[in-house]
Amino acid sequence: MLTKTHKRIIVILIAFLVSAFIWYVNASWGNTLRILLIASILTFLTVYAPFEIYFTFRDIWFDRWDVLYLKSLEIKKVKIKVDGDIIYADLVESKDQEAVKLRNTIIVVSAGFSDKKETLQYYYYPLAYQGYVILAYDARGIGESKKAGHRADFLKRIEDFNSIIDWITVNEELKNLKIYTLGISIGAITVLCAGFPNENIEKIVAVSSMSHYKQSISAANIIVKFSYHMKGVNLFPDEDVNQKLSPYLVIERLKNTLSQTEWNIFSEKVFLIHSKNDKVIPFVNFEENKSILKLPDEKQLILRKGGHMQKKNELALVGATLRFFNS
Repeated sequence: MLTKTHKRIIVILIAFLVSAFIWYVNASWGNTLRILLIASILTFLTVYAPFEIYFTFRDIWFDRWDVLYLKSLEIKKVKIKVDGDIIYADLVESKDQEAVKLRNTIIVVSAGFSDKKETLQYYYYPLAYQGYVILAYDARGIGESKKAGHRADFLKRIEDFNSIIDWITVNEELKNLKIYTLGISIGAITVLCAGFPNENIEKIVAVSSMSHYKQSISAANIIVKFSYHMKGVNLFPDEDVNQKLSPYLVIERLKNTLSQTEWNIFSEKVFLIHSKNDKVIPFVNFEENKSILKLPDEKQLILRKGGHMQKKNELALVGATLRFFNS
């Protein structure tokens, strides 16, 4: 996976080559050295500056919640073995042990495609203050788990999630806690596809989730497809992969095997959140997942704006999630 430093080097090389070409063209026209320097430098800055501007604002956006590191939370680093690899996670817990005992619940947080576990601190720190134990992990290929595999291996991400749940159920300090899950984007696909059939998981919050994986990949706009391609996502998944990565199909298969009483128990554990202006995973995905689950109004949050990453919707996400988890 390319780091920001790698990307910067590539952009610098491209900018240098383009500016060198401009130098060559102007030199062939017989322009003065002053003109050559001005034209080449301006060309270099025109190519390179947007990169720095983008990442500067991107860092400002993702770092805006750094002040949430507060004294009343305890954060432990944990390592979880998954199929010969190591997944790194933060175990976040309030120092108010009475609140922790009252909740008696651990929430497993699965972040988006390229997001580190710290990206969602704004979301799960408030939950920790309410007494919930939080296990936020870096998926394979991301952050501290970068060496565990490729981030675009979505099937492995689901297997990793199952391994993490298994690890919780045998951990001496955590095994008696109820298990809730929270996921956004590919993390939402993960918690639905892996978590919905799992009887150990009592509640699931899925934010900006796909419904039919292959269909969503195929229908994505050219910019999103190009981004997927650059990040190593398989743009032409076979039917087996589609069945395993499509929340709608996973839910439908389980629905067809359960009695009505059993189905009622499973379907009631899901809460869906989506923005109508999501350009990465269009709103129709929400409608399809809502349809198969037959979700009542109190198990869904529809936001008019916010896009795929729910910008400026942080308070709404936390409030709706707490209401669902507390119910």
